[in-house]
Amino acid sequence: MSSIQPPRTGIIAARIGLEYGSTDDFAQALGAAVGRGGGSGATIVAILDRGDLTIHIPGEDAPAWNAVPLLHVDPDDTPTEAEWSVANAILEKLERYR
Repeated sequence: MSSIQPPRTGIIAARIGLEYGSTDDFAQALGAAVGRGGGSGATIVAILDRGDLTIHIPGEDAPAWNAVPLLHVDPDDTPTEAEWSVANAILEKLERYR
């Protein structure tokens, strides 16, 4: 997997900054989670009642009734700009109704 570059604009960038500090810190945390997930990768999810972002690792983390998957990252892939845009749009909708 090449270097993960999260977006620097949009509501998802704002949430990343709030939750993780910098995009570099987030990219490092996501890369580590993808590594821990082995072949299953990791999924960025939004927690409905708080709007927080977190990283779900399949096989380690139990399913959550109040989590919405935003973006799945496979170990051999890097998220595209289009995938980040979709995640941002989902997060915008969730924020509107939160």
